[in-house]
Amino acid sequence: MKSCFLPWWKDNYQRFQAILMDIDGTLVAGERALPGAADTLDWLRHRRFPFCLLTNDGNRSPQEKSRLLGQAGLSVQPEEIVSCGMALDELARHPELGQKLFFVMGDLGRPNYADTAGLRITNDPGQLEQCAGIIVGEGYYDWQRYLNLALNTLLSAPDKMMIVPNPDSYWPNGVNGEVGIGAGGKARFLAGILAEAGVRVEPIYLGKPYRAIFRLALEHIGRCWGIPDLSADQVLMLGDSLKSDIAGARLAGLRSGLLLSGVTSRVLAEAAPDEERPDWVFKALA
Repeated sequence: MKSCFLPWWKDNYQRFQAILMDIDGTLVAGERALPGAADTLDWLRHRRFPFCLLTNDGNRSPQEKSRLLGQAGLSVQPEEIVSCGMALDELARHPELGQKLFFVMGDLGRPNYADTAGLRITNDPGQLEQCAGIIVGEGYYDWQRYLNLALNTLLSAPDKMMIVPNPDSYWPNGVNGEVGIGAGGKARFLAGILAEAGVRVEPIYLGKPYRAIFRLALEHIGRCWGIPDLSADQVLMLGDSLKSDIAGARLAGLRSGLLLSGVTSRVLAEAAPDEERPDWVFKALA
């Protein structure tokens, strides 16, 4: 295990073409910037090193996330953020789905990721029967009511899609190790009950560790930084989650660095299975 990321990075950055960094648990904990976060971003900008921030936060648009990071003391532009919610663009471009109506549980940011993608959406339970699928959003809403609505809808119409921008079961939500329940956790809860009832519905996940968001992030860096021949094995993914950041990086062919500043302890890191084993482990950013 390396001590801190930033000193190591300064000695090794020339081995890479770009870096992707997680946000929650990597740069911030709750509303507080983690030590070394500002210095890391400043170093990347000063060197004009290609980077973007990759997040499974589908509850906040890049504009909202940028403002929150600013309140935590980090200067980040919306254009530097790639979110799982952006992968809804692919759904909107699908020739058979682009004009279909989708029901949204919870929130998808402001501006809304689905609206930005051009999808037709509704929050009206009375329109559920007309919808091609359910998008499991985030935020604060009446979980009991909407989980029951989704459950009974999928029991009677299991051909409807269940789309989950954020696959995370939980996420770091405070400086003392608190966590919040993620959209992925709600989706797997629904899928588990449906399975017990003999109905198989496979959630369609868009964020880390699934390929859609990594493909989107590499395209974003290549376009914004003018790197048409960006090679995945020369990109580092830095994050705090074995199941999200590290497993996703390995699936996408990226190199991976794990920070022990969020949801993963040293004990968990040492016991990680091969598919979640990082190339490097760091105690903290700096």
